[in-house]
Amino acid sequence: MAKKHHRQHQAMTDNIQTIKVHISASEEMCEILMAEFAEIGFDIFEENPNGLDAFCEENLFDLLQMEEIIARYRAVSPIEYSIEKIEKENWNQVWESNYEPIRIGDKVFIRASFHPTEPGYAMELVINPKMSFGTGHHETTHLMVENLFSLDLKNKSVLDAGTGTGILAFVAQKLGASIVRGFDVDAWSVENSIENAALNNCSDIPFVQGTIREEDDFSYDVLIVNINRNILLDEMGEYASRLKSGGYLLLSGFYTQDIPALEKKAAQFGIQKLSFLEKNNWVSMLLQKK
Repeated sequence: MAKKHHRQHQAMTDNIQTIKVHISASEEMCEILMAEFAEIGFDIFEENPNGLDAFCEENLFDLLQMEEIIARYRAVSPIEYSIEKIEKENWNQVWESNYEPIRIGDKVFIRASFHPTEPGYAMELVINPKMSFGTGHHETTHLMVENLFSLDLKNKSVLDAGTGTGILAFVAQKLGASIVRGFDVDAWSVENSIENAALNNCSDIPFVQGTIREEDDFSYDVLIVNINRNILLDEMGEYASRLKSGGYLLLSGFYTQDIPALEKKAAQFGIQKLSFLEKNNWVSMLLQKK
């Protein structure tokens, strides 16, 4: 799964006391809790080896609301948590000091706006993440970028399903795609994608809130989906219906052991696996519709 990890970060207001909630839970549950916690004032989330650390300004923290959320999901999966109050910090400085530029071979240099440019790459992107997944730090985004570079996107139409920060949509357009569209279920991702589009001269890419089932039946040359195994399996028919014959489907957000199940499901809709890339057991798979 990809969208559960590491939704980076909207810096908190400087010098405000902060509540840190340390959560031990499954990866899938961490994704759900991030979405729920974001609705009650939490705005920084960091992975830890056992789950998730969630941060909230003290004046926005509501213990009762948080415990109600946890109680609701404990019936589905085990969740343990602890709470601590941490000292005042300049969160902008903390975030910036921990956000490193990303280099994907000699293809793409990805930096935040406070990083200097770096020559020697085919493409440079400026990504200032808020709570959106997809900075290039995670293996899945890295692998998807690699796979996009393997395709001829000149004058092609591309749909980025679950766009996160917009990074994959920007890569597609800069590789020559003539039509690019992105959507995400999370409002903050849509807002962040629009902001990042302006930083990358991609403001003509429309980003909207929604799901694949709410998309028009327009047929694309390339469909990009970096979400998670269960959603990919559930929505495979939707992807097929929005791909041209001969169109490419790029999937990520799952592990090597998930390949057979996804390959089998895709075949039910006339989509066959061509190849895959793997890094630290994460996969990006390239498929084609017959």
